[in-house]
Amino acid sequence: MESSKEEKSPLEGEIEDKTEALAEALQVMEEKIFHYEKMAILGQLMSGIAHEINTPLGALNSNSDTFIRCIKKIKERIFHEETPESIREDQKLLMLFENIDKLNEINKNASIRIVEIVNSVRRYARKDDRELVEANLNELLDSTLPILYHEFKNRIMVHREFGVISPVSCYPTKLNQVFLNLLVNASHAIEGKGEIFIKTADEASDVVVEIRDTGGGIAEEHLDMIFQTGFTTKGSEKGTGIGLALVRGMIEEHNGNITVSSTVGEGTTFRINIPKAES
Repeated sequence: MESSKEEKSPLEGEIEDKTEALAEALQVMEEKIFHYEKMAILGQLMSGIAHEINTPLGALNSNSDTFIRCIKKIKERIFHEETPESIREDQKLLMLFENIDKLNEINKNASIRIVEIVNSVRRYARKDDRELVEANLNELLDSTLPILYHEFKNRIMVHREFGVISPVSCYPTKLNQVFLNLLVNASHAIEGKGEIFIKTADEASDVVVEIRDTGGGIAEEHLDMIFQTGFTTKGSEKGTGIGLALVRGMIEEHNGNITVSSTVGEGTTFRINIPKAES
C-alpha cells in the first residue's frame, strides 16, 4: 500500500530548514531596516521642526527682554523720589508690578527651557559622520534627557550620578538612540511614580554607563532572551521586540557590550561598557 504522504529525503529536509531560517533572517533584517529608516525620517523631521521653532522663539525672547526693560523704566519713573508718596506706596500698584515681575520671570524661564529642548532635539537629530568622533557620554546623556521631559514629568525622578570620564570614539547619534531606548524602557517599567538612576564612571580601559530603574523588574527566565530579536515583555501592542536587539547591535558597533541584572519587584539595571578613545 502506497503512503499517502511522500517522505522527504534528508537533503530536501535540510534545504527546507535552511530556507525557513533564511526567511526568518530576512524578516528580521527587514524589520531592522524599517526601524533605521523610520529613525532617519524622524531625525529629519525633528531637525526641521527645531529649525522652524527657532525663528518665532527668537522673536519671543527678544520681545520678552524688551518688555522687561520697559517695565524697569516705568518702575523707575513711578517710584522716583519726586513721585507723590500716595502713588509710590499704593498697594494695588505695588502688587501689580510684583505680579508682572513674577510673570516675566516665568516667561523667561520657559523660554530658556524651550531653547534647551530645541538644542537637544537638534543635537539628537544630527546626522552621524561617517567616521568615529570623540565625545563625552555625560554630554550625550544630558542632550537626551530633555527629550524625555514629557515622558518623565511629575512621575519619574531622574538622578544623575555623573563621574569624571574619558572621551570615547563613537557615532553620537547612535549612542543617543541607545540611551533614549533604555530610558524609555525604564520609564515604561515603572507603574505610577518611581526613580531612574544614571551613573557614569571610568573603569580600567572602558567608560561605564549604568541605567537603573525602580520598576517591576524582569523575570529571571527572561533575562537571557531580552536582547533577542522579536522577544518582548511588553506585549505585541506595546513592543516590537527589536529595540534591545538594536541597542546591543549599536553598542557592539562601538566594540562595547551591554549586560542586564534585575530583581522582580525592585527594578532593573542595564550596564554599558564602551572602550575609551585611544590617546
